Amino acid sequence: MAFNTTPFHGKTARVEKNDVAMDFSEGWQISCSLDMADISRQGQHWKEGVPGQASWNGSFSGLLVLGNTEQKAFVDNLIAATPGVKLTDVKFLLDAATNAFTGNIYITGFSVNAAKGDSVKFTFNFVGDGALSVSAAA
Repeated sequence: MAFNTTPFHGKTARVEKNDVAMDFSEGWQISCSLDMADISRQGQHWKEGVPGQASWNGSFSGLLVLGNTEQKAFVDNLIAATPGVKLTDVKFLLDAATNAFTGNIYITGFSVNAAKGDSVKFTFNFVGDGALSVSAAA
């Protein structure tokens, strides 16, 4: 597998659930971080640390269309279903092929913005569960 050698374009970056790209997506973001434990001691001039556990979280947003099966599944995960059900079928596509970030997520927040004279928009916040991976098209 090899990744592309030119920049990805945001217009093809979408959220996918059950191998179906969610319609009316406006964007997504993922943040990764690493916990660090301080092991500094007296007499040192510089801090010293050891790595702990990595984590990831993010959000995705779009135009609210509850008739879209994938969008409705995300809404139902937090509102209509029992909250806290892990989603194991979500991909954050980088392009129209199979270049994507993948991993299990928990939906932790859902907001809707309905401004007069504009489309109704949504944002979902999530926390990753376990490792995040990136895959390249074959």
